[in-house]
Amino acid sequence: MEEITLFGGPAATDKFSGLRAVDAKVREARMVLSSTTGLPPNFLTEMEADEDFQANSRRVRLEALANYIKNALKFLNAGGVSTNKKQIIAPPDITKLTVIIPGLGDVINERWREAQKCQHIKAYTASIILMGSVLEALLLCRANSSPSEAYQSSKAPKDKNGKTPAIQDWNLNTLIEVAVERKWIKTDRGKFGHALRESRNIVHPWVQATTQANFDEATCQTSWIVLKASVSDLLASM
Repeated sequence: MEEITLFGGPAATDKFSGLRAVDAKVREARMVLSSTTGLPPNFLTEMEADEDFQANSRRVRLEALANYIKNALKFLNAGGVSTNKKQIIAPPDITKLTVIIPGLGDVINERWREAQKCQHIKAYTASIILMGSVLEALLLCRANSSPSEAYQSSKAPKDKNGKTPAIQDWNLNTLIEVAVERKWIKTDRGKFGHALRESRNIVHPWVQATTQANFDEATCQTSWIVLKASVSDLLASM
């Protein structure tokens, strides 16, 4: 501020030989402000559009610059404009599904939150794996809630002797197929659920290396849509 104002507040016009020198100082200030966090999003836009910086007067331009710097300092001294914090969205009430095993709901709810935390810090692989585990657990819960329906499904697996293994031994692929056939989840949820299943399978480093999986924010956002819709279907089917 001491470069552009004198003691008491008047513009230090004598320190600038002409308008070009003032403009150079304005550009310098804008560059500094553009790299400063905590300022309102429209701060620089308003500064760019301010007609005072087009005035044919060193005093007017310097006074305008001084006002913007003062305002910027006020914002920053007050703590700046806070950025939106990453929010952790609470899981839906899945009690109807998880009541069959004490404590299971707490485990799933914690994974639901951890998946979001991983996404926020860009640990996308971990986030996808956690989402896939939540889907598998809830599908398993739904099948165990109606075991007779599950075993009678045409998609129920058979071992080499033609017998159907216990539900807890079914893999995620089978659980999705049975859920679709029993109409516990909609057909399109099943298709996208398989995509999440395939992504979840990179929990095995060999699979990740051979498929060259490279997840990002968009992958996580899409997976959340699939998971939330599937959970909604499963709860509605109870």
